[in-house]
Amino acid sequence: MSELEIFYMVVGIAVGVISIITGFAAAIRWLVKHYLQELKPNGGSSLKDQINRLEARVENSETWGKETYRRTEKLEEQIDDLYAKLIRHLDK
Repeated sequence: MSELEIFYMVVGIAVGVISIITGFAAAIRWLVKHYLQELKPNGGSSLKDQINRLEARVENSETWGKETYRRTEKLEEQIDDLYAKLIRHLDK
């Protein structure tokens, strides 16, 4: 083999290796873009968006329930206080 043939062979191998690496990089880039696209909000039609809405509703319901319970307890205390005052007033 002549030096020119060896040079062509080395260049051919280098071009092949670079092509393979570029192909893998392009494939990985496409996969990452494709799968990351699923994580972006898209108007609410994805499963992730629907789950996020449901979680927000549950948290809102829990907060509303706790607030309602607190207000009910406060009203019951006020009613008990008024009832005690009424009893004291009627005893006089």
